[in-house]
Amino acid sequence: MIKQIEMLVKIQEKDQALDQLKGQILAGPERIKESQEEIERVEQDLESDKNRIQECRKVQREYESAVEDCAERIRKSKARLLTIKNNKEYQAVLKEIEGTEGANAEKEDEILACMEELESLKQAFQDKQNSLLAVKARFEQEAKAIQAEVRQAQDAFSEQEKQRGNMAKTIDAKILARYELLKTGGGGLAVALVENATCSGCHMSIPPQMYNELQRRDSLRFCPNCERIIYWKNRDVAEEKHVSE
Repeated sequence: MIKQIEMLVKIQEKDQALDQLKGQILAGPERIKESQEEIERVEQDLESDKNRIQECRKVQREYESAVEDCAERIRKSKARLLTIKNNKEYQAVLKEIEGTEGANAEKEDEILACMEELESLKQAFQDKQNSLLAVKARFEQEAKAIQAEVRQAQDAFSEQEKQRGNMAKTIDAKILARYELLKTGGGGLAVALVENATCSGCHMSIPPQMYNELQRRDSLRFCPNCERIIYWKNRDVAEEKHVSE
């Protein structure tokens, strides 16, 4: 029975290693996906900036067209002044010219504001383009590294799984079935070491008589609290074995 329990402990360690490798394998595509999402966010920002630049240019063209219209109206009004002989009408046209010139000056200010905003937007757009290139370059390197890690983890998983299968063949079928059931319901921990009469699985004390019986290691025993398979390890023997190795 001692050999069976020791093998169960090794199988549990192997299962924990397999779980860790499985986590690495599953995490690889997720890490790549996160990097792809970062690229997509930058691309979306670039598209948004591109649309803003186009909109700003459109507004600027509208203001420039309005300025040209105003300038044409001013030229026509000034030409009319040469033909007007009535002072009242002359003053009215002058006022009209003054108002048009004022409106034109405001539109020219708006054109300058558009030009400044365009310059800022184009600079931001260029910066984000450079950032996107850097992100893509980093993504390609990281993706290759992650894929290599996943392949390595897959190879290790296959080897560990094979070793685990060979170990399982040495365990009594009923004991192995109980182990598998406990592992599923115990959060991956089916076999727990007992130290100082305390189960390491649930951290509860076991009865003194059971603790004494457990140290004989002649039969399979279960924690009365969490129902995990429990075992006791002779620390002195373990330390002597470690030194001899």
